[in-house]
Amino acid sequence: MADNKKKFPVNNKNNEANKKPENVFPDLNNEALVKTMEALKKEETRETQSAFIEQAVTARFFAPVDVVDADGNMLTGNGKIDIPPDAKFNFKLIENAKGERYFAVFTDINEFQKWNKKDRVNTIVVVFPQIAQLALEKTADVSGFVINPMSQNIIFSQEAISHLLGAMKQFAEMQKANAEAGNNGEAPAAEAPKRELLFGKPNNVPEAVLGAFRKRLIKSPEVKEAYFCMMKDGEQELYLFVIDVDADNDKAKAIGEDLCSAAKMFLTKFPIIAAPLNSPFGEGAKKVGEPFYTKE
Repeated sequence: MADNKKKFPVNNKNNEANKKPENVFPDLNNEALVKTMEALKKEETRETQSAFIEQAVTARFFAPVDVVDADGNMLTGNGKIDIPPDAKFNFKLIENAKGERYFAVFTDINEFQKWNKKDRVNTIVVVFPQIAQLALEKTADVSGFVINPMSQNIIFSQEAISHLLGAMKQFAEMQKANAEAGNNGEAPAAEAPKRELLFGKPNNVPEAVLGAFRKRLIKSPEVKEAYFCMMKDGEQELYLFVIDVDADNDKAKAIGEDLCSAAKMFLTKFPIIAAPLNSPFGEGAKKVGEPFYTKE
């Protein structure tokens, strides 16, 4: 999984070079990525999301790991260590207040040092698809991965990773088909297939459960109305809340997250997401039926 070259930096208080991390650790050239992360945290729009994703998927990151040999011994060293062929990397996890666990990656050594204050954790360099695939495979242990948890704290959930990797795979396949057709990527041989979102009525959701959701929404006077339906994205089925909220992006997002979190007590069969009314999800939900909640 990892970009495991023969040597990689580690921290050691007795190593003079490590007092200046820039003398040991490579510059990953993530300045443009960090700018998009700052813009996304300031205001979450389609433009800031797209700019961030465009930078993130081609970036390299520092990932904290424990390095263990075939006998189970932890490997340490001064500045850099030799990695035996049979070594294993155990990627470090961090946990939030809710008990959710994530892999952590960092855009630069200064961000890594904010987290690695004890100077005891090794690190290797990974690319985005590697850490994304790792987080997707460890479904029983982790909820995804997080970039720069001590500052911008950008989280990729497993659901987001799955959708993004699927889109990346589709784009790569299209490029390969174009190259084989002799187009050299200049013009597509055929239009890329579009992923169709399907919407429908949920089955076996009691009215009492919808009533519990209404009581939750009453506590948020910013909500004007809300829809609830099923959505199918490729092979993935989801529960979908669509909310018309008279509030800024941060407040609207918080209301949606709170509703989804509460809904997990009642809805366990599929993942649950929330979206604003002025979105493609909103248009799909409105076609399914009337809102289950309307502000009085």
